[in-house]
Amino acid sequence: MSVFNTILYPTDFSDLAEVAKNYVSRLKDANAKKVIVLHIIHPLEFSLPQFDDPFALDVAAIYAHIPEIEKAILDRHQEQLQQVKHELEKVGYEVETVMTVGNPKEEIVNTAEEKKVNVIVIGYHGKGLLERILEMGSTTKTVIKKAQCPVLVVKKEEHR
Repeated sequence: MSVFNTILYPTDFSDLAEVAKNYVSRLKDANAKKVIVLHIIHPLEFSLPQFDDPFALDVAAIYAHIPEIEKAILDRHQEQLQQVKHELEKVGYEVETVMTVGNPKEEIVNTAEEKKVNVIVIGYHGKGLLERILEMGSTTKTVIKKAQCPVLVVKKEEHR
């Protein structure tokens, strides 16, 4: 039996999350069996549409379409989650996906406990715009402090 039988892989679909996913794939060589792919939508991200240039848009028009926009956001995130699932299944994993709205720090730790994972594989330095502006601190640091299982912290690889 593998020490890392069940892996929790939280992803925000960033470049850093992609690097962490490569480490998840490598753990298959250590006889890991299952990956739980977790995607958390922060409540602020979910209720405030993301646009390339929000100042070029009519705010009233945006908010008139929020339910449609939120559905589009959910659909896009679900598609990305399914893509990650298929990639990890090709490696040979049993894959479960979880998508939720909440505080990433809390959701990662709670999911790890609920699913009884053996390791969390997470990227470091994947702060979102809001966290960078408000200097709220690192999700990864909080997960390391609160998780009951080992945490494999993956740093962004340097381009060669």
